[in-house]
Amino acid sequence: MNVEVRVYDRELTPLGVIDEITSLIWTPTYWNEGTTGDVKLLAPMTENNKKLLIKGNIVILHDGEADYTDSMGTWRRAAQIKYRHITKDVNGAEQVEVQGHFLKKWLSKRIVLKKIVMSGTEQEKINRIVRENAGEEAAERRRFQQFVILRQEDLGGRSTDYANEDNVDAGKEVYNRALAGKLGYDILVNEESQLFGFLLYKGKDLTSGNTEGNTPSTFSRDFDNVNGQEYKESDENKKNVMYVTGAADENGNIPLVEVDQGGEGLERNEVYVDMSNISRTYTENEVEVTIAPEEYLKMLKAAGETGLEDYGETVAFEAKINVTSNLVYGRDFSLGDRVTCIEKSWGICIDVRITAVSLTYQNGIKEIEATLGESLPTLLQQIRKVR
Repeated sequence: MNVEVRVYDRELTPLGVIDEITSLIWTPTYWNEGTTGDVKLLAPMTENNKKLLIKGNIVILHDGEADYTDSMGTWRRAAQIKYRHITKDVNGAEQVEVQGHFLKKWLSKRIVLKKIVMSGTEQEKINRIVRENAGEEAAERRRFQQFVILRQEDLGGRSTDYANEDNVDAGKEVYNRALAGKLGYDILVNEESQLFGFLLYKGKDLTSGNTEGNTPSTFSRDFDNVNGQEYKESDENKKNVMYVTGAADENGNIPLVEVDQGGEGLERNEVYVDMSNISRTYTENEVEVTIAPEEYLKMLKAAGETGLEDYGETVAFEAKINVTSNLVYGRDFSLGDRVTCIEKSWGICIDVRITAVSLTYQNGIKEIEATLGESLPTLLQQIRKVR
């Protein structure tokens, strides 16, 4: 198994390399928040592994090209160990299992402390959230150490009015904004400079009909580049009208906004969301500012339009990639790219985004499994959506 896992402490001081690995599952995602279980590593309990695989340490996978390169050098995804389980069998052989989350989860260490009221693209909103709560514009005690925001291109998107809910989890808010803008993000590591870098990006259009001049990436069993496929679709969660209420005004009147994306009779699917956490006031330069009623209604409508995107038809296409095929991960396609998937016998030809890639290393064999499209919602996700 030609793969190397390097281990660092929280200040990015190098500690060593895992010398034996039984299995490793490395699953980066495009816009998900990050969760313990993003990385799962099982290894024999050698003296070296015993010292390295402890909670809080940071692990970095070296297998092929870096995830990002700029004038400062190469940057790679990294995960922090949050869980450890040690076992001993009847023969006395010891194994250690660790799990961790990618560093994007660190954004949830902060709340959006100062209310943000602005008009802008999702890219501009995300950068402001990160700058003001973890980056250079945060109070000194709130800043992430050794942290920079990596250079970005203009990622496009339309400008909308925006105001965050009071004291919202910064990680969840970045996720919501990334989902609305179809953007990917993570916190990468530059091992030479010992820096953490916030990466915000947009995947390439590699679909068969793309107009950007990119070489298409098409996945199909007819092309022998997938070993197995699974397709799911559901419109159970589909809504096209959202009623939004906000915070009461000084007279106790509660505003109601209707966001209507079409549909009458049985084709009309309504949902209600209470967004009273979007307050009518915010503080700027230590002065409390009251948002004008018409501007507040615009903000509620913009929040409703964004929220309604969570209630579309969901499609998930999972494919086990043939690692010896004509398409190579990291060279021909990457996390976040939009590709074409074809299964003629099912009558399916769809253009979808790669939202997760699971790399598995076991018994000297490497496997790649890609999730294309959006995963079908779980009950927990449904509960969280209706606040």
